[in-house]
Amino acid sequence: MSGFGIRALRKVSEENKKIENSIFVKHLVVGENNYAILSFLKLNKKYPGQVKLISKNPFFKEDLIAEWDCTLSSFRSQEVAEAFTALNPRLEIFKTTNEVLFYKDTKFHKFGGRAKPHQLKENEIFFKTPNYNINLEAFFEGEDFDNMDEILKEHQFNKIIANIEVTDPSDLVDQQNFKLETGKSESLSCEKLYWCESPKKLLNLIQNKTHLNDSVYAFAAGINVDQAIAVHFKCNKQIFDKSSTVLLPQSMTHEWGSFILEFEAYNPETEAQNFKALMFVSEDDLQEEDLAKKIKLMKRVIERVFPDFSKAEIDQTIRFSDEYYLSGINDGLYYELKKANVQFLGQSSPIDSEKSESFQYMARAMYAIMKNDL
Repeated sequence: MSGFGIRALRKVSEENKKIENSIFVKHLVVGENNYAILSFLKLNKKYPGQVKLISKNPFFKEDLIAEWDCTLSSFRSQEVAEAFTALNPRLEIFKTTNEVLFYKDTKFHKFGGRAKPHQLKENEIFFKTPNYNINLEAFFEGEDFDNMDEILKEHQFNKIIANIEVTDPSDLVDQQNFKLETGKSESLSCEKLYWCESPKKLLNLIQNKTHLNDSVYAFAAGINVDQAIAVHFKCNKQIFDKSSTVLLPQSMTHEWGSFILEFEAYNPETEAQNFKALMFVSEDDLQEEDLAKKIKLMKRVIERVFPDFSKAEIDQTIRFSDEYYLSGINDGLYYELKKANVQFLGQSSPIDSEKSESFQYMARAMYAIMKNDL
């Protein structure tokens, strides 16, 4: 009898531990990126005290700025600029006079001329048009940008999601539609889930996929994901005499795609010039040593085309993203997805716009966050 009693007590203890480590959140935002932060801040204003953010690692203002620094401009059409200013007339989106150039036979050429560029990959074609400038802080309301860290420290969970279960709510008050396992005998449940990363990640984590809303499943299954490395270079001298987007072939003999460079104007007062460099990588190049080789190749090609790069003192920020570009987005499911208990708010967010194909990368995510009634 005593042995049975010990086992029973252990079982009760484990059940109590599960209850103690199970938290219900009415609105739960998942993501480790700028979109998750902006979504959380907007929701927190609407539902104060009812919103939490979960990310694998701590993510604060300095991380948000570093991500922005490594992100090439995705505002590259008049339609997109007008759509944003229609949502918020205070947004200052400036059309630049920047040219988009490609490098061939030791010269820079404009697209559309007699010279033909190297083969561009599908996810690179978007950068053939000139960019518009916009200030990151313009997306934040009031003092949200300045007070961001204080708010996030109070409401941010740093957990690894092991799996997700679609549940049937049994409580009329706490409507538990999703349960997220985040550790041994530890979980978070929520009524509404705001997913700010690749929908494919959500689909892979859900254990009982047959319980998932049909539109959500179809939308997530159709998403394609491309990985990329982006580097932000701060140089203490002028590297290029233009502020423009430049596409350099990664190889003269292989169709490896492009290094896409976005130069800011040289600042004579600080004697500095900053630029961003982006390259997409295949799944075969995801080992750490392969990524390091890619970065070395990037720098070598930049030095060959821009000799002053090798003479400059450089401060660099490197960011690898396993979901830099998301394609296969079915905007036709927009209204069906609005009825679901999970909402996609990253770069794959469905939007309602006649020009939806113009909204890509960060522009799509920002537009969805600003326009949608979360």
